[in-house]
Amino acid sequence: MTSLRPLTLFLAVILSATTANANDKPLIWTPVKNSSDSYAMRMGSRLPTDWEASAGTEVSFAGSNLEKLTRPNRPVNFWGSLKLPSPGGKAATNTADVSVRLNGLTGSRSVSVSRSRSLTLTPEFAAQLDDFYTLNYDHGGDRRIDMRTTSSVRILSSSTGTSFFARGSRSTRDQEWQASVGVEQKVLTGINLRANIDNLARRHKTGSFGASYAHKW
Repeated sequence: MTSLRPLTLFLAVILSATTANANDKPLIWTPVKNSSDSYAMRMGSRLPTDWEASAGTEVSFAGSNLEKLTRPNRPVNFWGSLKLPSPGGKAATNTADVSVRLNGLTGSRSVSVSRSRSLTLTPEFAAQLDDFYTLNYDHGGDRRIDMRTTSSVRILSSSTGTSFFARGSRSTRDQEWQASVGVEQKVLTGINLRANIDNLARRHKTGSFGASYAHKW
């Protein structure tokens, strides 16, 4: 528990400093349903810096519903993120982000870098290109560093809210490409339907259909 004291003090200083320099919506309070039996609450604050930066904690819960939650094995994570400034043109928008995560109980940690580029193809269609790189260190396991790269392309229709996407991913642990394609439909504000086919590089492919909901305060 001693190793967590510096992180706790750091978070307290960050929160107090941000409160003193309050911007629009400085606090982050976002509940997330990760799966049918997993929930998480992300809490933190946007930092008073020239760049878009934020830090906080994420507490995870397990249970079939919000009224019957149990404590999982690894419930607490510390996180931080930084959005890097990137130039954009009239027909393209570029963003880059750096994020870090630290498991408060096991000491496992990860560093991620993401890059996104949006292109206007026609007044009706736009394209989004995403690259994601992450380094993971499993402190409680074999203590090896693994790297995963993921790239995706998405074509969006502004009039219908429909998007088609393709994604490829590979890690140093399994050394096998994982590819998937799918379609996503925006139904209402914050509600999306998705259907996709996974494991395209394997003999036995799998398909799935689902819905997601997101809301920010």
